[in-house]
Amino acid sequence: MNFEGFTIRRLPPTGSLEAFLAAARFGSLRKASDELKLSVSALSRRVQKLEHHVGRMLFTRTGNEYRLNQEGKRLVAEIEQPFDQMILAFERRAKPRRMELVVGVPMSFATAWLIPRLDLFRKANPDIELRLDTSGSPIEKLGDSLDMIIFFADEGAEKVSFQPLRPQGAFTVAREGVVDPLDGLRSTLRNTPLLVHRHLPHILDSWMEAVGLPGDSDLTIDRFDDGRLLVAAAKSGLGVALVLEDMINFYGNATGLVRPFGEYVRTPFSYAITAKPASGNPRAAKRFGTWIIEETRKDSGMILPEKLLETS
Repeated sequence: MNFEGFTIRRLPPTGSLEAFLAAARFGSLRKASDELKLSVSALSRRVQKLEHHVGRMLFTRTGNEYRLNQEGKRLVAEIEQPFDQMILAFERRAKPRRMELVVGVPMSFATAWLIPRLDLFRKANPDIELRLDTSGSPIEKLGDSLDMIIFFADEGAEKVSFQPLRPQGAFTVAREGVVDPLDGLRSTLRNTPLLVHRHLPHILDSWMEAVGLPGDSDLTIDRFDDGRLLVAAAKSGLGVALVLEDMINFYGNATGLVRPFGEYVRTPFSYAITAKPASGNPRAAKRFGTWIIEETRKDSGMILPEKLLETS
């Protein structure tokens, strides 16, 4: 092969290109530096080195916030796809590495539903290193320290789009023998307290409308701040508890409870999942999301309207 007259054209340092694209995608040096595991000052120097190479400013700067200017937008459009293709070419030839994925999940969902099934996912996906975060405030952490979250969603009230996993119905439960189903719901509630969750007030309104109780019904209502306490109160015979079904499915203290009236009211609540990969791998997020959606769809643990609560 004749290389006469051939000139090697030099690219900017790949670290500067990587820093530029990360800053462009995140719009923040701090988030980009977390992604690349660099200090903010180190990433800033790499961006400046690229700007020196091209001889033009690529961002407008406000503190640690970096916004692409027109020249920067043109450069991203020209190099983003080729740069990603080059990375993929090397990844295909590299030794497979485990992909990291951090998922925020409520403790109740993790212990009662996810953990018993987690070994299935790990055996099917040995290349994914899955970490669970049960520390709370999942939406605030999404896209920062969490790649995905499973959370208790209220349809129409959330700021993020989500995929429902376990829609929640509402119904009443009581300790066996506390009420006589033949008395009927309305007659029972004249003499028996209705136990409800303080932080889910509109479930009560929807339930009353669905079972035909007027809004001005003279009811004795006792409120509880926690689902476990609500179920425990019903188990202790303190009254008839209005619950969401996974308060029963997930809390292992439902022994001896029955559903005396058999009603079942749909609600806007569900356990749900959404993703915004932060430090984790988008492919890992997609595979975990697909798996958990399939698992919840084939899950036969949902309480049916006519089903008596089983002992645990």
